[in-house]
Amino acid sequence: MLLAIAGCTKTDTIAPPAEADNRITEYKIVNVQGDPIYGTVHDADSSITVYLPFYKQLIVLEPEIKVSTGATVQPGTGTLIENLLEVFQKGRDLKYTVTGKSGKKKTYTLKITVQQPALTLKELSSATDVKTYAISTSINFSTISIDLKGTSFHENHDLLKVVLVDEAGKEFPPFNISTTNTNDLNSLNITLTNYLTTPDPMLVALPATGLYKLRVYSYSKKVTTTFPIRINKLP
Repeated sequence: MLLAIAGCTKTDTIAPPAEADNRITEYKIVNVQGDPIYGTVHDADSSITVYLPFYKQLIVLEPEIKVSTGATVQPGTGTLIENLLEVFQKGRDLKYTVTGKSGKKKTYTLKITVQQPALTLKELSSATDVKTYAISTSINFSTISIDLKGTSFHENHDLLKVVLVDEAGKEFPPFNISTTNTNDLNSLNITLTNYLTTPDPMLVALPATGLYKLRVYSYSKKVTTTFPIRINKLP
């Protein structure tokens, strides 16, 4: 018993390291009905991840941000993230810089993930058979109509865009989109129309005959055909 007591030593309490004074402690999106959407703040890699429900169809985000006591953040609470479709389609760095009361800075990167079904597009051409369309630039009225099949096309055409992509990767102005049934999310009809008095912007931008892939943007998703079609722009 005496030996056991003699073998015991006093345990010192070690204080945890001081918490950084330049942290984002809470990030949430508040311009939604019901409860706000909370982001996950990752201090290890200085990032914030926000998962957006697809059905909310947000095109602008209004964040509310909390930081360490005495710290400031730029851009701050209430600074809108506008034109979210452009963020999805072209990419844009979304960053927040926190300055602690010590003057030390830390920059967080915002990552947005939309919980959206996969977008697919059925090929019109194959490796051995290129689908060809022709349109005249000299007669009063000429048009081509392309029927697209796929999955998860958005019923709101303001959140949907279809473009041509040339062999160099350049995109051409969006097609006019029509559908006979807005509840049909698997079919689209796109048209290219030439009126001599009011030519289609797509036709004006389109160079001479060439091979083009079709690219569909549906809210946060995009898909491009593997095989091109041929557009013959006739005199």
